Amino acid sequence: MTNAALVAHVLCGAVALASAAASFMTKKGKAWHAKAGMVYTLAMMGVSLTAFILVFMGASLFLMMIGLFSGYMVAVGWRRAVNRRGTMESMDKALIYLGGAATVGLILVSVLFFTGTVERDGESGSFGVVPLVFGLICAGLVWGQVQVDEQGRGPRGKARITQHVVFMGAGTISTVTAFLLTAVGDSAFMWLVPTVIGTALITVYARQVNDGKIFVQ
Repeated sequence: MTNAALVAHVLCGAVALASAAASFMTKKGKAWHAKAGMVYTLAMMGVSLTAFILVFMGASLFLMMIGLFSGYMVAVGWRRAVNRRGTMESMDKALIYLGGAATVGLILVSVLFFTGTVERDGESGSFGVVPLVFGLICAGLVWGQVQVDEQGRGPRGKARITQHVVFMGAGTISTVTAFLLTAVGDSAFMWLVPTVIGTALITVYARQVNDGKIFVQ
C-alpha cells in the first residue's frame, strides 16, 4: 500500500510538472492554457492527497504540511482563474481556513525542528528555517486572499488575474522544487533557492499584469 501511494505521489508530481510547463508555454486566456491549468490543478490535488496518505504510513509531518500548503496555493489559483464574477462561495471561505491551517502547521513543524524534537534524514535544528519560511509565505498569501475577499466578493479584472498569477506561480515553485530535490539532492539550500528565484519572477510578472503591461483575458 505504501509503495502504491508513493508511486501515485510521484506520478502526480510528474504530471503536475509537465502540465505546468505546458500552461506556461501556451497563450494565457486561451483554451489550451485553461486545459493545461486544469490538468495541473488535478495533478497537484493528487500530490497533496497522496502526501497525506504517506504521512499516515510513516512519512514526516513536514511532508503533510508541504502537501497542504501546495494544495492551498493551487486551489486558490484555480478559483481565481474560473471565478470571473468574483462570487464569494463556501469553497473560497474554506480555502482561507485551509491556508490558515497550513500556516500554523508549518510554523509548528519549524519549532519542532528548531528544538530538535523531530529530525528529517538526520537534519534538525537549522532545517527549521525551511518550514518557517514557507509558513510565513503561506501567511502572506492568506492575508492577501483575505484582503481582497473582505467585502464578501472575490477579485475581478486585473486584480483577479494578478492573484491567479501569484497563487499558481507559488504552486509551480513547489512543483519545480520537488523535481530539483529529486534530480539534484535534498538539502535546506535546495528547498529555498527555487522559492527565492521564483518569488522574484512572480513579483515582476504579477506587477506587469496589474499595471496593464501584460494583457491576460
